[in-house]
Amino acid sequence: MRADEVQNLRARVQELETQLTQNPVKDDDHQPSGNHSNARSFMILPPLQQALPMIEMFLNKLNSVLPLFHAGTFLRLVGECYSRTPRQRDPVAWAAINVVLALTCQQISPPDGDCDAGARAAHATEYLNRAQSVISDVMLSETRLLNIQTLVGMVMVLQSAHDPTQALILIAATIRLAHKMGLQNRITSAHLDPEERRQHTHVFWLVYILDKDLSLRAQQPSIQLDDDIDLDLPHSLPADDEGDGDAPGVIATADGNARMNYFLARVQLANIEGGVYDCIFSTRAAKRSPEERLAAANSVLEALEKWQAEIPSEFGGAAVITSIANDSTSLGLFCVLHSISLRCMTLVNRAHAWNDEWVRGVHDIVRGGMGKLQLPIGWATLVHQARDFMILFERAWSPEIWFRW
Repeated sequence: MRADEVQNLRARVQELETQLTQNPVKDDDHQPSGNHSNARSFMILPPLQQALPMIEMFLNKLNSVLPLFHAGTFLRLVGECYSRTPRQRDPVAWAAINVVLALTCQQISPPDGDCDAGARAAHATEYLNRAQSVISDVMLSETRLLNIQTLVGMVMVLQSAHDPTQALILIAATIRLAHKMGLQNRITSAHLDPEERRQHTHVFWLVYILDKDLSLRAQQPSIQLDDDIDLDLPHSLPADDEGDGDAPGVIATADGNARMNYFLARVQLANIEGGVYDCIFSTRAAKRSPEERLAAANSVLEALEKWQAEIPSEFGGAAVITSIANDSTSLGLFCVLHSISLRCMTLVNRAHAWNDEWVRGVHDIVRGGMGKLQLPIGWATLVHQARDFMILFERAWSPEIWFRW
């Protein structure tokens, strides 16, 4: 976020804190208790002085890159929820706040380091469990954008699990609700004001990213068809340094000399992930001739190399360590970005039985031929990128990192 945006956010947080301090509402419990049914019955929240710094960290560090919520809208929701007694709270709003707290505990390290990673992981699980205790309200009540945002947040937390089953089931339901609202089509939001239209678009692209990520990871078909999308991509960059802040996801180097739109890069990479799945794992791929499969693989490789070429060098696998300074949240996000890119590169460039040229080369070597076995076309690039990624991963690694899949 730009300095003026951070200042405005802090002013909003302080205003909200002042309002709620003047009209306090007592909750029945303050800390995650492990009693999910009790949390569901009373819809408890942590004290405001504990929750607001966490919400500010989420909006400033994670939401500014992957725009799940509009900051002002979400802070108003927090104010409304805290101004009511626990039994009077909207279950969907309460779940949304718990999801944000879970994401903060899971993916953002506190600046003062006052809470160890194990405790943060436990708190993230507890906040998620609280949100899931009202999942029937979130999924079956009147469908609003907030319902979908809450489900997207749940999937973002659940995607870190070694077993993606829960995330796969939930993203499927989320996409169905997104379709019910018509988020994939610009026509259905044409009557909304520009800010609401942006929120709808941002949420859909987050759904799209998660769908394609989980599809390739689980080697299962994605739910969203690319041909059924009629939306603009997120803006690449604001027009200039004095831009209006409408472009989400922009990350700058520590010296401000280079910027990239991380959100846009993730959407574009998700599209490539869909191409990799179609090329390697889909039923349609199995029915193609070897020549057709090779042509499809080369097409995906070309798209991937073009995408990689558009990433500024300052944000490359090894270079990003120094260019974004000591920001563990951003390092984690770039670890995810480069690991997905590397996975796609590996899948496309690995040796395949349907690659006749490769198979003939292996046969020649086995029969005692003196020829040199040709490596896949992008092998040298793949090795270089893997080495760069390992430098980044070593810097970002800790036993409790959330991106362990």
